[in-house]
Amino acid sequence: MSDTRPSGGEVDGAAELLASARARLSTAAADLALPRRLRLSERDRATVAALFAATVRSLEDDLRAFILPRLGGEALGASLGSAGLAIALPALEGLGPAAVPGLLPLLLERAEEHRLAAAEPVLLVELAGDEDGAVAAEAMRLLILQASRLDAFQEPLVGRGDLSAEILHALAWTAAAALRAYVVERHGADPAAADAALTEGVALLLAGHDEGAGAAACARRLVSRLAAAGRLDDRMTVRTLTEGTLPLFLAAVAARAGLDRAAAWEMLDEPTGRGAALLLGAAGLSRDSAAALLLRLAPSEARVAPQLDLFDTLGPDEARRRLTPWRADPAYRAAIAELRQ
Repeated sequence: MSDTRPSGGEVDGAAELLASARARLSTAAADLALPRRLRLSERDRATVAALFAATVRSLEDDLRAFILPRLGGEALGASLGSAGLAIALPALEGLGPAAVPGLLPLLLERAEEHRLAAAEPVLLVELAGDEDGAVAAEAMRLLILQASRLDAFQEPLVGRGDLSAEILHALAWTAAAALRAYVVERHGADPAAADAALTEGVALLLAGHDEGAGAAACARRLVSRLAAAGRLDDRMTVRTLTEGTLPLFLAAVAARAGLDRAAAWEMLDEPTGRGAALLLGAAGLSRDSAAALLLRLAPSEARVAPQLDLFDTLGPDEARRRLTPWRADPAYRAAIAELRQ
């Protein structure tokens, strides 16, 4: 049995079917072999996949709009203008977000942020009217950002400013390569013209990128102002999560524990729940405040009791001592984890 490729060559259809079936089985086996505590929930799987698709499509749409007038052609224009045609995503789906360093943690954090979102961001609304002009300005920026990071159905999106320069660089050039293959191979566009248009488009996209415009950077500036004014007490820290947003809470607890926000998220995302107890202990929170936050963060109440036991056993000094690797270079943490596997 053999099939014919759209471009004219022949492919061994039986071999492809056999390879596809075996790949499906090996993937399923790997998934089932994962311990339950390490598996993503179906909700998280779906949210991360949707966030990845929306992020790639947003970049692709910007590049499509840029190259269309430069390459022209009625058939190409109709194809690139079709909302139902995905070009870059199929090329990236086989790799997945894990293939882009730093992207999967970002998507998982955004999924968790959406799960934990307060019905009303009472704290941000309050701070947007603060007497301190710097606090009010950053709180208003964060409020506006929160609204822009939801689609028409109130599902989460990743803001362009939330992407690091490295992540944007990798995604943009991969999307550009997929678009090049499509316009050249399917529509006969001149390769040199496609290269010139796509190179210029990606360069403009990267030049206009501002990591400081993302929610994490905005939250960090707001927390820094609150801390400088002596306002980052236990009550405010609890409110950053219960009445605010996950980026604001991560900025607050990271500042109090002396960590960067990436390390704080790594601790919170640790699947046993011990990381969260250590983090809150190192942040010097009272037991009542830690309990309120752990209840809000935990996927089930059953996890909170052992977390509080660990919190009580360690105390703030020991918790800070145990977090020493998280204050070191991220590459050091990665190497420690790699050697333990």
